[in-house]
Amino acid sequence: MIPYVILILLAILCAATDVVPVKNRFVITVPFIVLMFMMAAFRDHIGGDYEMYESFYVRVVGIGDYFRGLYHPYYRTKSFEEGFVVFSSLVRSIDFTHGPYFFTFVIAVVSFSIFIPSLKEYTPYVYIAILFYMYKAYFWHDFTLARQALSIAFFTFSIRYVLRKEYWKYILLNLVAFSMHYSAIILLPFCFILNHKFSIRTILIIMLVAVFLSIVGKNLFSLCIHLADVIGIGNRFANYVMDKGTINPLNFVEIFIILVCALFYRNYYEEKEPYFNIFLNLFIISSFLIIAFSSFEIFARFKEFFVIAYMILISYMIGHVESTRNRWLLLAFLSIYVMLGYFRYIITFGNGNLIPYKWILW
Repeated sequence: MIPYVILILLAILCAATDVVPVKNRFVITVPFIVLMFMMAAFRDHIGGDYEMYESFYVRVVGIGDYFRGLYHPYYRTKSFEEGFVVFSSLVRSIDFTHGPYFFTFVIAVVSFSIFIPSLKEYTPYVYIAILFYMYKAYFWHDFTLARQALSIAFFTFSIRYVLRKEYWKYILLNLVAFSMHYSAIILLPFCFILNHKFSIRTILIIMLVAVFLSIVGKNLFSLCIHLADVIGIGNRFANYVMDKGTINPLNFVEIFIILVCALFYRNYYEEKEPYFNIFLNLFIISSFLIIAFSSFEIFARFKEFFVIAYMILISYMIGHVESTRNRWLLLAFLSIYVMLGYFRYIITFGNGNLIPYKWILW
């Protein structure tokens, strides 16, 4: 448990340097980012899906053999996306260890080196954003979702091209993301709406539609199963879009608080932050998916792309408070909230799979 405690305390200290700037803050921020990376890159058989990726990687061949068709059928039976398979073969080609640890390390290098620096493009309060990430997504994204973590990193980088209206670059990067994880298909059309400023009335209508769909969701799910049965894919559809049950009520509380604050101070944030409207739209999309469909497995994966919206909007909401005293109070509240969620996740994930933390380093 000690590495987890050190990590979250460093995260809080780094976020504090966003509240009140200090000289030479790299003394705190560099160790934090290094430890955050190392805990993901050098973990030893902890985190979800570790065994699945280990079993996959031991069958991976070098890139030359892959293009010659000399690969194990397991490539296809696992139905991993083509881009991820090619990526895995490239890693195998330079892997001198012939084990799963190097694979995990390279995935962390690629995802962190794209995702973390991208945050600096979108917010001046990077470490407040990362503090929220520690609770909301760090263990899930970086300890479990190997393929989707890569996909999320490419998507995060691509958002800058929406503001610049270089939509072809956005689409190209998200096609790469799609090749890593098919759920990224949902991202492709968004480039044409993320720059649009929706009225408060439109946003409220979207939320009401989401609530309506959540109410009729069970019946809608049953109807889709019956329709799928007509063409003989009912069982397949049911397994793929399986019902997950209830949603954590904290999701609704977070959505309500962030949405109310974002809309109330909308004009102020738009004046201060050029990316505000884009991340507000991403947050609305995420909220719609959570309220309407998050109880279904497929949609739960879609919403992971939009955690970035929570991070950035919260960083604006704390960082742009004019009173230093109030900024400290908000950071204190966020820190307590994050720590409760952070440690709860560590304790409950995979029946204690994360405890104790195990490195490959010793």
